[in-house]
Amino acid sequence: MDRVRLMPLELPPASSINTNGTGKTKSSFLRRLALGFGLLAILGLLYVPAYHSAQGSLQGLGEIPNPSPPWPSQPMASVAQLPGWAYNTTRDIRAYIQPESNTTIIAPIGICTVPPYLIIIICSSALNLKTREAIRNTWASKVNTNNVYNMTVEVGFLVGENNNETLSELLEAENAQFKDIIQEKFYDSYNNLTIKSVMMLKWVTSNCGQAKYLMKTDDDMFVNVPALVKHLQTRPSPSGALIGSLICNAKPIADSKNKWYMPKYMYSERTYPNYLSGTGYVMSMDVAVKLYETALETPLIYLEDVYVTGICAKRAKLHPSNHPGFSFAVRKFDPCVFQTLITAHKVSPTNLYTMWQKIHDKNVKCPNSSPDQKKGNLIRKGRNAGHYSVRRRTINKCV
Repeated sequence: MDRVRLMPLELPPASSINTNGTGKTKSSFLRRLALGFGLLAILGLLYVPAYHSAQGSLQGLGEIPNPSPPWPSQPMASVAQLPGWAYNTTRDIRAYIQPESNTTIIAPIGICTVPPYLIIIICSSALNLKTREAIRNTWASKVNTNNVYNMTVEVGFLVGENNNETLSELLEAENAQFKDIIQEKFYDSYNNLTIKSVMMLKWVTSNCGQAKYLMKTDDDMFVNVPALVKHLQTRPSPSGALIGSLICNAKPIADSKNKWYMPKYMYSERTYPNYLSGTGYVMSMDVAVKLYETALETPLIYLEDVYVTGICAKRAKLHPSNHPGFSFAVRKFDPCVFQTLITAHKVSPTNLYTMWQKIHDKNVKCPNSSPDQKKGNLIRKGRNAGHYSVRRRTINKCV
């Protein structure tokens, strides 16, 4: 803009004004007004892409914007956004699960043709081929599930989508060989584990609804299937079961730098409901149906164990129960301990092979009960104790 136009103007005496110039003055004023509106329009066009660029940096893959953010009055600058789950991302799980659609990309072959007593779904990743191979060769081997465990036990590996075409082809080939891969239509990431677990409930209730029990576990776990089946057979009825390692009075993490950070816009209560560690839990099929139906009406939080076995269970009036055989802790690497537990966490493929051999070594002599079983309650250290601010004295109140 011309510098002269920005300086104060000295008005001439009224007597010197020529009334014939009124039209020219009005014309000049209109030109200036039009120029001002033009500059404002240009600034507006520059602002819009800059704003969306800033917003886009907060959103992760697969996010769906929420038309009505839950905390519209809270300043964005004061809230640390959770990667993949910004405050304005919809948490309506129906948008991700698509309950009315078939979302299965790869389906296992023959699983649940005969209704199993127990179906075990192992949450895995497309990359973890060696881990799945170790599990198939040890506690989930077909020889054991078909002949040794004295009950029909089926095992499937649940994975999500990935952007690697080679990995996708390998998964298809793996399923053609072992017939135990379930791939569902969602992006596989840590912060999408809740979607993964609800996809599990969807697939099992839709394809294996005649099973008696469902177990969810991870691919870094050892599962003592005979001990689990033995416990389930002692139950008076195959209904109402929701069993695992119970966590009580856990508090959300407010530190945004922590991996298990829980923002207030996602969960605002002071404590979580009592829930089962996601490393491994078991439910009867009627409970699986209730949890799935409840999840479809419950806003999502990204910690899957808190969401499925805590929040959804509470809304469905279900009560998770503790069993000392389940643990998220790292167990003592002792075959006598592994023979009596139900789950052990953070077992590498190499250690899995080693322990499997030791468990079946007839020269290994064990007492009638292991130290873990005598204690009743394990010392619960590890993921949940550290990341959900659980105190040991608080955990001991779990009943």
